[in-house]
Amino acid sequence: DCGQTSFVEDLFYNEQRTATTTWAPALPTHTDAQGEARESPVDFPLPDGWVWDGDWEIDYNRPCDNEGFEYTVNAALGGYMSVEKRFHMFRRRRVIRRRILQETSVIIKKEVGTSKRFSILFSSSLSFWVKVYRFVVRLKHLRRVMSQVESHFTLALISFQTFMPETDDAWEYAFNFDAKFHAKERKVDMVRRRRWHRIMVPSRENIDDGNYVLKLEGADKSTKGQGPLAVPRIYLRHQKIHIWHLRAYLFQARSLLGADDTGLSDPYVRCSFQGFSQRTETIMATLCPTWDETLIFDNVEILGDPLITATCPPPVVVEIFDWDQMSSDQFLGRCQIVPMIKLDADAPFSCMLQWHKIEKGTKNGGELLAAFELILLDGKSPPLPPTRRGTLYNVPEGIRPVLQRTGIEILCWGVRNVRKHQMASVNSPSVEFEIGGQMIESSTIKDVRQNPNFINPLLFLDVMLPKEELYGDLPTYLPYGILSDRELCEPALLEPQNPAPVTTKGKLKKKKKASSRIGPPSDASSGGYEASRKSMKWKFTGFKKTKPSALKLDMQQVDDDIDWWSKFYASLGQWDKCLKYKEMEYDTLVVYNRALEEVKQYEGFSDFCNTFTLTKGKNVEEDEDNFAGEFKGTFRIYPLPEDPNEPLPLRYFEKLAVSPEVEECVVRIYIIRAIEIQPSDASGLADPYVEIKLGEKKMNSKDKYVPNTLNPEFGCLFQMKCLLPVEKDLLIQIKDYDLFGTDDIIGETYIDLENRRLSKYRATCGLPQTYCTSGPTQWRDSQTPTAILANFCDHHCLPPPQYEEPSEATPSLRCRVGQKNFMLEHFERGTQSNPHLGEPKERLALHILNHLPLVKEHVETRLLYSPLQPNIEQGKLQMWVDLFPVNLGEPGPAVDVSPRRPNEYELRVIVWNTEEVILQETSVTGEKMSDIYVKGWLAGVDERQMTDVHYRSLDGEGNFNWRFVFPFFYLPAENTVVIKRKEHFWSLDTTERRVRPSLIMQVWDNDLFSADDFLGTLELNLANMPAPAKSARKCSLNMLQTVNRDVKTMNLFDCRRAKGYWPFMNDESGEQQITGKIEMELELLTKAEAIARPAGIARDEPNENPHLEPPKRPETSFFWLTSPWKTFKYIVWKRFRWLILGILIAILLGLLIVLFVYAMPVSLRSPLTN
Repeated sequence: DCGQTSFVEDLFYNEQRTATTTWAPALPTHTDAQGEARESPVDFPLPDGWVWDGDWEIDYNRPCDNEGFEYTVNAALGGYMSVEKRFHMFRRRRVIRRRILQETSVIIKKEVGTSKRFSILFSSSLSFWVKVYRFVVRLKHLRRVMSQVESHFTLALISFQTFMPETDDAWEYAFNFDAKFHAKERKVDMVRRRRWHRIMVPSRENIDDGNYVLKLEGADKSTKGQGPLAVPRIYLRHQKIHIWHLRAYLFQARSLLGADDTGLSDPYVRCSFQGFSQRTETIMATLCPTWDETLIFDNVEILGDPLITATCPPPVVVEIFDWDQMSSDQFLGRCQIVPMIKLDADAPFSCMLQWHKIEKGTKNGGELLAAFELILLDGKSPPLPPTRRGTLYNVPEGIRPVLQRTGIEILCWGVRNVRKHQMASVNSPSVEFEIGGQMIESSTIKDVRQNPNFINPLLFLDVMLPKEELYGDLPTYLPYGILSDRELCEPALLEPQNPAPVTTKGKLKKKKKASSRIGPPSDASSGGYEASRKSMKWKFTGFKKTKPSALKLDMQQVDDDIDWWSKFYASLGQWDKCLKYKEMEYDTLVVYNRALEEVKQYEGFSDFCNTFTLTKGKNVEEDEDNFAGEFKGTFRIYPLPEDPNEPLPLRYFEKLAVSPEVEECVVRIYIIRAIEIQPSDASGLADPYVEIKLGEKKMNSKDKYVPNTLNPEFGCLFQMKCLLPVEKDLLIQIKDYDLFGTDDIIGETYIDLENRRLSKYRATCGLPQTYCTSGPTQWRDSQTPTAILANFCDHHCLPPPQYEEPSEATPSLRCRVGQKNFMLEHFERGTQSNPHLGEPKERLALHILNHLPLVKEHVETRLLYSPLQPNIEQGKLQMWVDLFPVNLGEPGPAVDVSPRRPNEYELRVIVWNTEEVILQETSVTGEKMSDIYVKGWLAGVDERQMTDVHYRSLDGEGNFNWRFVFPFFYLPAENTVVIKRKEHFWSLDTTERRVRPSLIMQVWDNDLFSADDFLGTLELNLANMPAPAKSARKCSLNMLQTVNRDVKTMNLFDCRRAKGYWPFMNDESGEQQITGKIEMELELLTKAEAIARPAGIARDEPNENPHLEPPKRPETSFFWLTSPWKTFKYIVWKRFRWLILGILIAILLGLLIVLFVYAMPVSLRSPLTN
């Protein structure tokens, strides 16, 4: 009862019986809740300073029978029940009596003497060392030492027994040291403790007060030192006590946590201040309670100078609890509030109610509207108390909010995603609203599976709500809940919203004009157009001037090269992938780098109605999943006339743009591409494809998965029908294709189709820039621009558009919307003529719509999240959705967003001759020569082709008459070659890569026993290559400098054939130098042309188109190992013929001399030989 002004005492009256006797008083007859004997109600002691408030009463607010008894088999076992059974032998009932504080003075216990505390402290230390001794005695090798220690401590203990207290006081008891201690000893208590303290004073007078440091910041924790030290207690010595008076004005709370199974709470507030605490009354079953109560704390003693207290007042701790009948009250949150100080008790009220945030740990526990006032008395009388409401004090009139008559319109649109409760579906829910103490309930949905909307969605309330701006958002926190025969969901809270007026893009602005109708003020509405209550005046400030284009193109001829991807890349500014699109000045679209709902100007498409999450059951635990469904609706709040006889203003929801009935729609989902998705395969890549889920329908592009990529281009369209709002949630998943096992989900994203259908921004189908009835930018909406503009004006209470045909006075078509005239000439002045444009009337209407805040033709970028890692981005998805209500007509043709397919081409390169190739080798005879051959390939293609070898080129000339044939796939729009290959031999799919269309030609010197020598290279970009020279003399390195404007370039894909000379270049030495010249012929053919005009590689059959004859090379061109005679003739004989002839003549002369000597007679030979 410490710090409380009232307390409830309780006793238990016990009875028992046997098998042969009836109920009779047990022993002990009266006990407490733990079974300890207590006094009877007559002899129950009353503490000093307290008085009884009433008599002893039986407590029926607990599980008991009609007489208040609860039953059990044995009192020692517990387990009480409220129903009597035959085997029950013991019963009890609880009686309670309230006592209230009569005196406000606090009884302070006398301090224990210094000697007494010292003796107890020393005795406790001796007991500890005796325990240490008894443990050490067990060690055999220390018996002798510990015997001496034991005798020493025994003598010390005997000597200090005189200091021990004679009475057994100041103990507190508990079952164990982890349990809560209490002052009275019980039978189940196993441990006890008491607290010691000792006063420490300065050793001499006039000593400076020293500061002690408990812990230094940044201290080294690893430093070994003394163990934990006792924290010294600080005593404040004061000269005078000042008496204060605290008043807590508690008016209302909002957005509290639900602690009951119903999702609601039974909240009450407990205020604690300077050792005192009081509580408010309990408001049952609500999350937005209104207490309107004042708590008064009398005679609060605060030490210190009042001026210092006013500078730094002590805070008031406010705690909110949920009252429970069967168990202890549950904590809902707390906040600390600094009271306002009033040093003069006679001064008028100066505080004001404010919202204070309630927190429960890291969780938001709602807000409290309260104020606290701390008044200095010091002998003065406190101010008069406020008016009473029974036993409670109201909030004074000067502080409580001033109420006014307020009208609240509720658009109760419907419920969504309602979950099951106790394994059963919720089929017929209704919504109940509690506002300002009044409740209103919507109609009941017949079958939520057929139509989750309310057929009669409009509700109206006339309530009294605060008038002050500070409390202006108080009534907009409107609780509601789904009520059915199965569950009651938690009331959610609605935030106040600012009105969203019609904003225009570009040069259109809106002016508001006073209305003759009596309507609510604009600042009280939440969302919606103000045009429904006010007329509009449009201000047109002009158009951007456009320069007329001097470029004239045959657009019918070039439309075949334009696709949707050209429009997409042009919108991104990637002109290298849409070369012709820029020249033709076609439309572009808006590419958002975020989801369409996240674009600021579209307000998340929640302008018609908001979506609020419903929860059920307790929401105190943060990890508990208590989602119950969603509620869609919105509110309009505005003041009403004070006189109830005055007419009410016109209502906002008088005319709804859409019907709550189920609507059939055609949905087209365009999936363009994904960006930087997370890899799912061991190779670090993925094989993604798209899967669409809408209601029970499911579609995917599994058969067209994109292999081995993290940036796939899907380019797929999914079209299906749906029923809104039954099938409103569109789920788009990116999955990874696996040959074996289930496909993994890479990421997914959700789209609420209903919000896009209901939004005032018309997010069903984006508006293009021009109205075309044919061509690549053909109109695809189910409504024409004139019909859309007429619906816009009707929805915003504007007169229908008025069109004026061209005349002599006005040569251009004119349209009048509101107070402004628009002319078609102003929009299309200086633009290039387009044969695909539609009627002038439709074009003018579309130009006007493009200046309104409506959704334009776009591509949105949505983030992908995995269900396993919901907070980690898994990539991005670029896409858009078109939604066409069936009742508005058939939509236009779908957009072809299929990925660009490369065209198959064949490049034929005929290498005729080479000229002036550097001579790299030196023959055995000392001649400069090269064994020339030419190698060629397309960039990115590993397959390389080479000519035969022109041996022994002595002047750098080579003759080949050799044909290279390179088939490849080419994207004309992007000017790239598409290469598909398998990364590994075990790969199942090919990987696509796009490179520049480059032809690489190289000239090499052939070596027999060592690596071939590189002589020079030539790289030609087939889409922008230098024009060939007509002769070798005109061929130079300047031809390769395409930056030079004097160099003539050509596109082989346009001219299809080129023949002449190009230079070889080598920069291994650091400087570019010409190393030769090649005469060749390039011919580019489509696949059909290549089939019609076949040609073989090299000079193989079919050797046609053109026919290639073997080259006429000089006789000196041969391979010395295969032509020994030519080797002797052109290498040995040509250079060493005189030496060979001399040797031969010498040999012949020697032979003649030998024969001559051999043929001589012996008579003549002997003298010679002797």
